[in-house]
Amino acid sequence: MAVRALRHLLLLLLLVCLTCQPLAACFGPKLFVGVGLGAEETVLYAMVTLYVQEKTGVESLRVDFSDGQNPLLELAEEKVDLAFILADPALSEVVFNLAGSVVLVTGKRPLDNLQFTTVLPAIRKLNSLVQPEDVTGLVAQVEAGESAMAVVRKLFMQRRWI
Repeated sequence: MAVRALRHLLLLLLLVCLTCQPLAACFGPKLFVGVGLGAEETVLYAMVTLYVQEKTGVESLRVDFSDGQNPLLELAEEKVDLAFILADPALSEVVFNLAGSVVLVTGKRPLDNLQFTTVLPAIRKLNSLVQPEDVTGLVAQVEAGESAMAVVRKLFMQRRWI
């Protein structure tokens, strides 16, 4: 009887110790998006990441490419999940493509990871909504000194996309 009570006491003590450990907060998955330094890519990055955040809850982190970096190599090495590149019709993983603009291609993680199942459909939906004239107007505003995220959010809210 004493052994049984002692066992229960030890199990209770173990349970208390395990539940008192500090918990690490989990803020969900993040996408790493490779972006060039131009105003057009900055606007497209703002459009894609804001729309994805609002529609799926997945946050994105910007990875700036220098002039010498190859975005396709960065995708292959899995340093980024999505990357803006110059249009190449041979690519099969294009997820965002506007006429006369750079395209957004995806790496393996957004295609294979279950945490990102809603991301690519959201980006494709955005692609069907946005017109090249929209991007041109936003780029002009950004080049005039306005924040890319602010002008994109304003456009999205005016059109009730978010």
